[in-house]
Amino acid sequence: SSTSSPGRLPRPPPSRLQPNMNVLVVYGSETGTTKRKVKAIEKAWGSRAGKKFGSVTVKSGDEAAADFASIKDTYDAIVIGVSSFGDGDPPEGYQLFLAELYKPSKTEGEEVVRKPLEGMQHAVLGFGSTVYETYQNCPRLTDKLLEDVGSRRMLQRLEIDEMAAGGEQKEIDAWEGKLFDLLNKGSPADAKKAPSNKWDEGEFANDSGKCDVDDRDELVLQLQGSSGGGSTMPLIAVLVVVVAVAVGYLYQTGALT
Repeated sequence: SSTSSPGRLPRPPPSRLQPNMNVLVVYGSETGTTKRKVKAIEKAWGSRAGKKFGSVTVKSGDEAAADFASIKDTYDAIVIGVSSFGDGDPPEGYQLFLAELYKPSKTEGEEVVRKPLEGMQHAVLGFGSTVYETYQNCPRLTDKLLEDVGSRRMLQRLEIDEMAAGGEQKEIDAWEGKLFDLLNKGSPADAKKAPSNKWDEGEFANDSGKCDVDDRDELVLQLQGSSGGGSTMPLIAVLVVVVAVAVGYLYQTGALT
């Protein structure tokens, strides 16, 4: 049996110590606004008194996509800050990450057969403008797909309207404050709990009470096609150079006249 000094509580066994939550923050930003907001949250968390959770790492979507296979083993929570571009498409530097979220659902029809982020938790901060019909499409799609691949939604998505009259920063501050408390008090084991809410719930829901989203599953095929073409063209170029050098050498040696 364990003993303790008089007046001092015994230290709990290691199995009862709450593990730290290591956080990955991923951003997709076309104009730089989303990136600045995300970096501001990281800076605020780093200097805030009472922080108990672990490391906070910030990466662009494409950077996170390059390490996608190891995300689950490195982090416990993933926070996304992203906007939409054009007709609801992912912004610059985020396409590859969205494609990674889609890939598991494309292995066998429409059914998700792999859950590469199972055991993780997430929260999404979306930026957009209500002048577009595809308002918040990429943030909503990201939120949905994260759940599809196994992550648990730990806080309802915040949707920031850039056309609003003001007060957006107060909304962001309140949202990240709630998230800070959840990360402080939570543990990786919370990933087994029910999600905080459904992905299609939100302030800007349609008349049926649900948030609209336009699928972008064709993005995976486009990116796979372009990456396939990108790997073939350099090889062709090298072969052309090799053949040209060989022909030149044969001419110089008189083998070809």
